Amino acid sequence: MTPPRHEIEADSARRQVPAFYARPPGWLGSGGLSFEALASWVAHAEALGFDGIFVGDRLLSEATAKGKVVYGASMLEASVTLAAVAARTERVRLGPLVLVFAYRHPLQLAKMVATLDVVSGGRIVLGAGVGWNTREFEALGIDPAGRGRRFEESLDIVRALWRGETVTRTGGAWELHDVRVDPVPVQTGGPPIWLASFSPGDPLEWSGAIPAGVLRVLDRVGRLADGWVPLIYSASGKRRLEAEVLAAAWEEVGSSADRSGRGRDAVDFVFSDWCYVLDSPESAERCRAAVSRFFVGDWDDMVRTYSIGSPERIVEQIEAQTAGVDRVDAYVLTPLSGEVEQLDLLAERVVPALRAARTRADGFS
Repeated sequence: MTPPRHEIEADSARRQVPAFYARPPGWLGSGGLSFEALASWVAHAEALGFDGIFVGDRLLSEATAKGKVVYGASMLEASVTLAAVAARTERVRLGPLVLVFAYRHPLQLAKMVATLDVVSGGRIVLGAGVGWNTREFEALGIDPAGRGRRFEESLDIVRALWRGETVTRTGGAWELHDVRVDPVPVQTGGPPIWLASFSPGDPLEWSGAIPAGVLRVLDRVGRLADGWVPLIYSASGKRRLEAEVLAAAWEEVGSSADRSGRGRDAVDFVFSDWCYVLDSPESAERCRAAVSRFFVGDWDDMVRTYSIGSPERIVEQIEAQTAGVDRVDAYVLTPLSGEVEQLDLLAERVVPALRAARTRADGFS
């Protein structure tokens, strides 16, 4: 049995170097991965030494925001996929990135994640978000207004249930009377919670001060999260979040953690990016074909939005984007295609260079 969360070597508080996670693109349909190919990909990632694997959480066949298609792709249901992957791996951490709380009742959510933690031997990290795909909210008959408030209420209920408490809640979004979940997660108090910020539909074009609505989101991260995993690109805006804005947002998270009495070291900074390593003249065409399956834009748009290039260029781009961040506790790297060769290139050419750069910059021993 895997030890409780506070004893797990991969947790950043005990780590001497940043953690590296991988996320398969997981797209279905024409050119996408079958489950067997996905399972093989995950097993290979574990063998290569990655610390964990994440999967996405999409309901419909495409993602939309404000009536516009952000990307045209979907994936296998997250909890079923994680359970299957848990049975085929031994060491890696596992989790959704990110699970939309609004789509599940907190009692159902607590039970589902607790079960995943039990069957995986205490290896779950719960990436969580409030949701942004407008068509999914509409399809489920959920009003997206107030989803931030409901998220906080749901998270409070979920964590109480994970602690083994008998929960009663009245006057909020859910009426609960003397409910309890058993068994509780293997990890004491439940899996760590990583909160997301921003969405692929956000333009991420902020000049001057960070908008008030975004500040509220960052305050929530500082008060409640074990880790912050912001989206650092805009698929609709065809651009990446500026390094200065990312640094300012991280400072807001830290200030919120300080104000809440937790201290900024209570929140890990997790850098998540989509990558394609170019290692030959032919690889650019393979990249273009893979990204075109779900992304609307030309080659220049792709290069502006994602980390595409030689291993050296990808490392330089990521380091430049995180230059104003005082530490990076973990990376999540998602290849833009399911080619296992891309996973090999990330493990062999990108991860060691990022690890060396961050070990120096962050003062890891």
